[in-house]
Amino acid sequence: MARTSRKQAFFVPETKNPAIKIALYVRLSNEDNGGKGKDSINNQLELLLDFSKQLEDAEIVETYIDNGHTGTDFERPEWEHMMTDVRMHKINCIIVKDLSRFARNYLEAGDYLEKIFPFMGVRFIAVNDNFDSWNEFFPEKDLITDFKNLANDYYSKDISKKILSAFKAKKEQGHFIGNKAPYGYIVADNHFIIDKPAADIVRRIFKMKMQGMSSYRIACTLNQENVSSPSKYAMEQGWAKYKNSGDILWQPQAVNRILYNRVYIGDMVQGKYNYSIYSREKRGKKGEETWEIKENMHEAIIEKEVFCQIQEIKERNREVWKKKQGNPGYANVLEGILECGICHHAIRRNKDVRNGKPSYFFYCASAYNYTQSECSTASVADYKIFDMVLKQIKLQIDLAVEAEALISRMREKCCFSFHYKEKKRGLETTGAELKRHIYLKTSIYEDMKQGILTKDEYLIAKEKYSKKISELEKRLDEQKVELKNFEEYISFDNRWMKAFLQFRNTNELTREMAVELLDKVELYGDKQIHIRFRFRNEYEFLMSHLIPEDKWGEKND
Repeated sequence: MARTSRKQAFFVPETKNPAIKIALYVRLSNEDNGGKGKDSINNQLELLLDFSKQLEDAEIVETYIDNGHTGTDFERPEWEHMMTDVRMHKINCIIVKDLSRFARNYLEAGDYLEKIFPFMGVRFIAVNDNFDSWNEFFPEKDLITDFKNLANDYYSKDISKKILSAFKAKKEQGHFIGNKAPYGYIVADNHFIIDKPAADIVRRIFKMKMQGMSSYRIACTLNQENVSSPSKYAMEQGWAKYKNSGDILWQPQAVNRILYNRVYIGDMVQGKYNYSIYSREKRGKKGEETWEIKENMHEAIIEKEVFCQIQEIKERNREVWKKKQGNPGYANVLEGILECGICHHAIRRNKDVRNGKPSYFFYCASAYNYTQSECSTASVADYKIFDMVLKQIKLQIDLAVEAEALISRMREKCCFSFHYKEKKRGLETTGAELKRHIYLKTSIYEDMKQGILTKDEYLIAKEKYSKKISELEKRLDEQKVELKNFEEYISFDNRWMKAFLQFRNTNELTREMAVELLDKVELYGDKQIHIRFRFRNEYEFLMSHLIPEDKWGEKND
């Protein structure tokens, strides 16, 4: 039966706009923190509260305050909290004092204003800049907004240069501008003061080195005596918190950092890294010749004569080590791929040279560096691991060769016709059903306008069709991928098969082979390995579609 229009008998009441759920966002940078100027926290809040009273049918849901955070990026705790609330639909309107409180990075600010906020249905208002993304209170002014954002971006870069200039002046005066003093010192008024307990350990380390002990043996001695490592000591003093710091042991690298650091003879050494305050990124370590060194800026822990002798020992040991290395040896083809199966840290490789002939061993450094480590201290010759990996790769290659031959025979027998047509029909059926539901969803709006559906009926139907459309779109995408994979499969274009077949005549594990075929290799204490090959999904897809020869006659046209 045809539906009868109820347009004349139906009264559509005037509906109000949805309630405006407001977030007030306030930001104060480090240089303004604690100030009483026009950008103070209280002044910003007062301005935003007064303005929000002009919005009808609105409520202030939450106030978000980032006190002491830069505007050059969006890594701010309260900003991230607010965006989480936006995604949970608790907020649909954000109000700030001006665009500089919002962000000082032109590109990222533009993304939020032009893409992210409109997509999420969020209204954005910058009061003092007369910007309203709904254009209710202020006229549209995209161009002015762009230039204002650009000006803020330049302002941040200018501030970065000024801060760096101020830092440079302080460094020239011998002031320390870092955030953590080296082991053996504490910071007071931008200068180093000796920390006696740690300084005594520093002196002992130099003394042991002068007695001929290696850095490794020094580290072992300190660990045997339960002397806290620099990281653990900092945690015990409440200066810093490190993950697993209670388990961190002395390591040869930590000993070397002490032995070869000029800070212990009273010199201030800074400027080792290129650093951008604007982007807050380290940009690589500088050459030692460019470091900023000021001599005799604080009390020394070690006499210069002793320090110089240690550096001479270092140079002599380096020359001996170079002569001992013999031939260059060979590269570690599993670098970045081999890891410990227990702690999942990278497995290291140690070189041992005897009679000028190098040999290599794999070991897990965590077994030596952490007191609570469950990792094994045993090492294993690298060639044994290489041989085991190569053996497993060859098994995969043999499997790929068999799969290639089987697919070739299946193509000759036309075994793919039924399965291909079946997948094609499924894709077409889903596409037709998706089009039908999109049409139904668009048509119900007209039904509501004509009075055939009430608003509540319309909203229920809209939600139902939207959910179904989302399901169909997901199913359609999955079917497209499956059909594409099947087409690649029957055309010998399977990535797993192609990757392994290209190494079918290789009898040695190479770096190219390892990078191309291996995702990860895990080494365990019993010297067993577990290999995760790449292209696992392609392999499983291929195996699931191979048809045994005794069933080739089934389901074929």
